[in-house]
Amino acid sequence: MRRRLTSVSALLLCLSACRTVPAAGPGTACVLAARPDEVIAVEGTPLPGELHEVFDVPDAPAWWEAAPEDAERQRYREDLRARLGEQGLAQHTLLDRSRALFATRKDGARREAENSARVLDGSTGTVGPSSCLEWRLFQRQTRRFPMLSHPTEFHAYVLRGQGRLRIYLSGADHVGGKLRAEVTDRVAADVARGFTLVAHLHNHNFMFDREPGDRMWTTPETVDDVGGGVAPSLSDVQAYRGLRESLGLRGAWVTNGLETGRFTAEDFDRLSAWE
Repeated sequence: MRRRLTSVSALLLCLSACRTVPAAGPGTACVLAARPDEVIAVEGTPLPGELHEVFDVPDAPAWWEAAPEDAERQRYREDLRARLGEQGLAQHTLLDRSRALFATRKDGARREAENSARVLDGSTGTVGPSSCLEWRLFQRQTRRFPMLSHPTEFHAYVLRGQGRLRIYLSGADHVGGKLRAEVTDRVAADVARGFTLVAHLHNHNFMFDREPGDRMWTTPETVDDVGGGVAPSLSDVQAYRGLRESLGLRGAWVTNGLETGRFTAEDFDRLSAWE
């Protein structure tokens, strides 16, 4: 796979070019508080384990640097290596595996192969190591629901402004998620106050030991798809285009906890969506 930006240094250069990162203040570190600044309640019946948290932290370079190789991250990587092997864990292998599986489909899902192919050939997006911010959000979800034994998804809106990061983190005991109006209304209010919605982040989890009809929405056609590829789905891109229009979304990040695919608002038009 040809990657246009794979190093953390290149990522930092890109981020700096887009918006200046303020100097770290006293005591600033890439660690989320144990308790969020706020929890957002939603109307209606929530999904099992559904939680919407708000974090407001100083915007500092540490958030954008490479994720720390702490014991928890090392264990996650080693568990995946034990399952897939070193080569099987490589992002180009995961993407090519997914592309090949979807390319054999006879229905509309066949087009899911298109975005994997574009990331693989380097024509859209960039792939690189997950940043500290991405890892901390992934880590928070996997501490609630262990990601390998009980896969779930989370998503987050990342806003920057006034020397701060405002992060809206949503997760549930669910493979998939909902974009709640109670959260997007808050994001819209922050954008109106001068914050920039720099990215929407979500994870593409690994899925093992799949059986048709299980909680991972497995079908006979997807039973061999282990996931973990960081190309956005057709549904993802459709949502990104809507968020670009409604909230001025600047980019999208798709992570598996180790690596992240990063896509600009311009990439949204080069990627495939449901039609």
